[in-house]
Amino acid sequence: MTGSIPFSIEETDNFRRSFKKLVKIHKNNFVELIAKTLEDLIDDQYPNNSRSEPLPGKIQLPEGWTFHKLEIRVSKGASGQVRLMYLVNASSYTIKLVWIYSHEQFAKRPADADLKSVVREILDLK
Repeated sequence: MTGSIPFSIEETDNFRRSFKKLVKIHKNNFVELIAKTLEDLIDDQYPNNSRSEPLPGKIQLPEGWTFHKLEIRVSKGASGQVRLMYLVNASSYTIKLVWIYSHEQFAKRPADADLKSVVREILDLK
């Protein structure tokens, strides 16, 4: 997307905690891969390996926000499948990193109650 306004990426507390857990498992190459992935997200917020993700329960995102899950292949097998959940606001050019986890940690995604709580906290929703 040449010529477009670059997005800013904001790490959340939950993202930092979940990232630290994965770094212990995957080591240094993992950090470089995620850094490259985040650089790419600045230019393309909706890459081919991402999809719009439904929110749990009756949570409603504020105007302009969308929720996505990006698939990242770290290594072969189930343990090499990592997912990055993030929020995008196209009008403020903001990406908020919500959660990063492996297929081993959560086969599909984190529990709805946990995810709902984290998204509400990030966006300061009641």
